[in-house]
Amino acid sequence: MPYWATLWPAALVLADAVADWPLVPPGAAAPQVLELGCGLGLVGLVAAARGCDVLVSDYDDDALAFACASARENGLPEPAARRVDWRQTYPDLRPDRIVAADVLYEARHLEPVARFVAAHLAPGGEALVSDANRSTADCFAAVAAAAGLRSVVEARTRPGLTADRPAAGRIFRLARAF
Repeated sequence: MPYWATLWPAALVLADAVADWPLVPPGAAAPQVLELGCGLGLVGLVAAARGCDVLVSDYDDDALAFACASARENGLPEPAARRVDWRQTYPDLRPDRIVAADVLYEARHLEPVARFVAAHLAPGGEALVSDANRSTADCFAAVAAAAGLRSVVEARTRPGLTADRPAAGRIFRLARAF
């Protein structure tokens, strides 16, 4: 199954948080946003709708193509797209914001995601990493702290795709500890 092709509850929760960002005024410098593990690209497309300069990333080329096609179909600026592996370091990536939805679904992902954020987030930047309250992510704040990040955890609930199933999750708001 291509996991990128599912609209996960954590993506809905994170997209709501990004929709709360202020609109970037015309002519103002747009913050650079990296969506890590973009899947369908929902969160990155919401950031683009807020006026941000977006780079969608995934390790699956089909996910990148879908996110770009979705932007075009919805009249949004097409994001830049790049194949990125969160276990690697990319010296040219220093976004102002990093967003990632449901990337903490396996315990083995916690440390690489935290290290990626710590290595790539621009000074003064913020990362938002959401999950659907999976037990595998319960210690992510501690893992992030070990990587040099401070975190605030925010519980969120929003309507789901059906009336009987709300989307619930938490967002780890991360910033450099130093």
